[in-house]
Formats: sequence, C-alpha cells, structure tokens
Amino acid sequence: MINKQIIAKALGGLLSLEALLMLLCMGVGLYFDEPALQTWLIPIAVTLTVGSSLWFYGRGAKNKFGRRDGYLVVGSTWFIFSLFGMVPFLTSHCTDRLSVAFFETMSGFTTTGATAFPTIELLPHSILFWRSLMHWLGGMGIIFFTIAVLPTLGIGEQKVFAAETTGVKIGKLHPRISTTAHWLWSLYFLLTASCAGAYYLCGMSLWDAINHALSTLATGGFSTHTDSIGWFHSPQIEYVAIFFMWMASVNFSLTYLIIVKHRFKQAFADNELRAYMGINFAATLIFAAAYLYASVDVSQLDFSLASLISLGKTGEASFRNALFHAVSIQTSTGFGKHDFMLWPPICWMVVIFISICGGCSGSTSGGIKVVRLVFLWKIIKEEFLHILHPRAVIPIRLNGETVENTVLHSVVAYLFIYAILVLLGTTAMVLFRLPMFDAFGLTITSLSNIGPALGHYVGATGSWDILPDGAIWIQSFLMLAGRLEIFSLFLPFVPEFWSNR
Repeated sequence: MINKQIIAKALGGLLSLEALLMLLCMGVGLYFDEPALQTWLIPIAVTLTVGSSLWFYGRGAKNKFGRRDGYLVVGSTWFIFSLFGMVPFLTSHCTDRLSVAFFETMSGFTTTGATAFPTIELLPHSILFWRSLMHWLGGMGIIFFTIAVLPTLGIGEQKVFAAETTGVKIGKLHPRISTTAHWLWSLYFLLTASCAGAYYLCGMSLWDAINHALSTLATGGFSTHTDSIGWFHSPQIEYVAIFFMWMASVNFSLTYLIIVKHRFKQAFADNELRAYMGINFAATLIFAAAYLYASVDVSQLDFSLASLISLGKTGEASFRNALFHAVSIQTSTGFGKHDFMLWPPICWMVVIFISICGGCSGSTSGGIKVVRLVFLWKIIKEEFLHILHPRAVIPIRLNGETVENTVLHSVVAYLFIYAILVLLGTTAMVLFRLPMFDAFGLTITSLSNIGPALGHYVGATGSWDILPDGAIWIQSFLMLAGRLEIFSLFLPFVPEFWSNR
C-alpha cells in the first residue's frame, strides 16, 4: 500500500529545501542591485507554502517507507522541483513561454545543459546563479542529497537510495547509506571548491569561477556566457575544465578510492573505468586527426625550425581541442568551443556514439553509462562461446565477481527501452517537420542529457527556443527519462505498481 503521508512529508521537506535555495539566489540578486524581490518573492512564497502544507499533511506519518514510496518520491521530486523552479524565469520576464521556462528548469535539474535562451549575458545574475545551482543540486541527485536528512524526518533511507540508483548500482562506502551520502557529498563539495579555485587562478572572475565550477562538477554545461568556455580563450581554463569534467564522470566510489584512500591500482583496475578511458582516448584521436587535417597544409610543410615550432603549436591546440570536446561530450557536460557540425561527418558519428555511451555509473554524467556497454559486450561474447560449447557454463564477471542474471536482464531491458524512446522521440520530432538527422540528434541529446544538439536546425551552439512548444515539452520529458534512467519514471505507470499484493 502506498503511504501517502510519508510521501507528502518527504516532498514537503524537499520543497522547503528548494525555497531555501531560491532565497540564496534572491540574495545574489540583491548583491548585484537587481529587482530581486520582484523576481523571487512569489516563487519563494509559493514553494514554501506548498512545501509546508505537504509537511503538515504528513506530520503524523508512521515511520514506514516502502520501496514503492521511494520510487514515487524520486520520480515526482524531479518533476515538482522543475515545476516550482521554473517560476523565477517567468517572474523575471526572461521568457513568457511556459514551455521554455519548464524546459530550462528541467535542463538544469537533469544536468542536460541545453538552453532555450539565445543570449545568456542578458539574464540577471540571480537567474544565472539559479541555473548553476540547479545543475549542482541535480548532479549528485536531489534525493541522494537528502538521504542524510531524511532519516531525521523519520523516513527510511534504504528505499529512497534504491529508487535513486535504479539499474546498475554504485558502490557503497559504508554499511549505512546516510554515511555513504555524507562521504560522497563531502567529496563532491571538495571537488567543486577545488574546481572554482583552479578556474579563478587561471583567470576567471570569482563570479564566473563559482558558476562554472557548479556546472562542471555536475557535468551540466550551463555557462554565464553564450560562447561557453570558448568565451575565455584560455588553454589553462580548458585544461582545468577537462580535468574536473573527467573526475566528475568517474564513479564517485572510485574517486573516493583515489583521493581519500590513495588506492590508485585498485581504482584503475576497474573494468568500466578502463573501457571508459579507452573509448574517450579513441574519440580524442579521431577528433585530433580531424583538427590537424583541417589546420595543416601538408604542401607547405618544411623542416625549418620555425615551421616545426608552428606545427608543434598547431598539434598542441588540435590535441587540446580534441580532448576538450571528447571529454565534454562523453561526460555529458556539454561545454563548447566550436560547432562540431562543421567537423567532418566521421566526427558526427563519433559524437553520436560517445553521447550514447556517457560516463561511468555512479557519476554525475548522463548517457547509458559505459558499464552497460561492458555488460553487453560480455553477453555477446558469452553467446558466441555458447554456440561453440552448448553445454559449457560460462559466467559473466565484472572486476572478478560473477554478475547475477537479474542485473544482466536489467541491462538488456534498459537498452531496449532506451532504443524505443529514441525511435519514438525521433518520430515525434519528424512530425514537427524537423529533418530526420536533426530529429535523431535532438532525441539523443535530451535522452542522454548531453546539452549541445547534434544537427543543423538547432545545432551545437544554437538555442532551443526555435522549436515549437510541443517539441520542447517532449524534449523536457526525454531529459527527465534520461536522468531517472527510465525505470524510475515509468514504473508508476505499470498497473502492478499500485496493487496491494
């Protein structure tokens, strides 16, 4: 049976948290001498009122939090946070389109980073900070963030953790989930502060450094400038972004082993991490080759010192640009420097592939996660071996441990549903008269929470506000499905979910 009171109590606490974060944004607006009261008083009042009402309704709830309750809290929280979080975009008059306001908020909380605002510099400082803060909170997970808080509300933590980490599980650092959450969020905060400091030392203003750090560690991609990281024209800033984007896309349990425990050998022996690094390295080589091909005129090469120095500089710039975009796209951060639609078509195929792959499980990145590709490869390999040796028992192992069939079934089911959503999303976009390639690119971008669109209609550097309202609502739904890894979103629509059995 669904415990409505405990769900209301949890959602009330979470909305109160959102109101508190809005209050912080209002303070930013007042600091920059903006009409912050006009922008933020109504959203804060509405969010706090609804949150308090839900809390009051669930105040007498018994301490019994079931698995279904956990899935309902997770699925509804992302939607409710976006529903209330879009109000500041309307009250600040940044847009008068409801679909655009909801899209921008959903893009923020799901860390997709796609924007429907063509000129970012025109947005108020408080709204820019709200976009970055949505990324940072959504990066590690709104629910995961509150795992350390929910037990104090009388709400069981294990069921919520299970719902938030649907599918492939991340490693636990401690028998208690709340302790694991404390460790991971402490690490998340430490990396964010370190990233902001590094950006500042490399030439960013304090304002830009804080906002970009919040966006980087969440692998989100929102920037304070329309030209994103490319606005700074700084190789040092690009290398800092590459490092922290990559760190955020690695399973945070492995990051914990590397930074806190210094167990480098154990961390880099992980099968998923090795596959992830291999895919990213291959993508970088292909991008670098494309950059060099476009930048170097072979007929003009000679062996003079000046020519060799120039070639070296070109090679470094090509490698840096290639590595930046390979990491930015595969981690689903989406920071941009160049329009990858101007690259050779072979690069488009690589962009599609690494967009689908995403980063590692247990990280803030999007995509289907590399671990699922590892499992799929092992399943295919096992099938070929079974054809040759029908009676052989060939267990599938990951990091030396046998993987249960239930996990493998979950992986296959997830990949199948992902493919179905890509097909349906592409079809829907075609019905809005978008070209097939653009329809496919937009669907992959939203479902994998990438941000920059693959296609000519919106493009990697374009604004999504040129899409019709219906298309924007569909893309918002796909972003939510991708962030919740499909199962948590669709499970409440299964009739058995509401059965008392």
